[in-house]
Amino acid sequence: MLSRLDLGTRRSLSEVRLCVPQPGDWVGELRAVDQVEKVELLTSGPSGLRLRVIHRTSPFVPIFRALLLMRRLPFTIRDGEASWTVIASEDKVHKLLDRLREKVPGVVLESVRHSDDPTGAEILTRRQAELFQRARAAGYFEVPRKITLTRLADRERMAVSSLSEALAIVEKKLLEGWPSGG
Repeated sequence: MLSRLDLGTRRSLSEVRLCVPQPGDWVGELRAVDQVEKVELLTSGPSGLRLRVIHRTSPFVPIFRALLLMRRLPFTIRDGEASWTVIASEDKVHKLLDRLREKVPGVVLESVRHSDDPTGAEILTRRQAELFQRARAAGYFEVPRKITLTRLADRERMAVSSLSEALAIVEKKLLEGWPSGG
């Protein structure tokens, strides 16, 4: 999800990027989802689709609203799992988790960071940091590379496209967290 606008009455307008493994009627698939009211295709290309979707708001939104918390955008939804970054006090994080667990069993806290000015290690999730370290150790970031993306994907037991996207997100987060000079 790239951006979201609350339309009120438990409805939202969201701009999403859909990374799809193969061609298909993904717009039609989305339209068939119960919560979706309308889908507008914005762009389509080899890296996926960009869509504008009007949908019923998830049960999470009122919880975030009640606690006055925001999720950082963009956030990723993969295989039905959402990965959010939320900045809050420890007390609010516990309240958030308690309320989320009441609504949906299986909610997991992936990581907690205690910093207002995140360093590279703090801006990555635990899984992203582990992937980054394994890619570094394998020589993926060396010049010239000591391992290809395809070989690294085999080692990680991931699709090449998934690994490429995961490493691009890691690189983006690290670059965004790099202090700007000037």
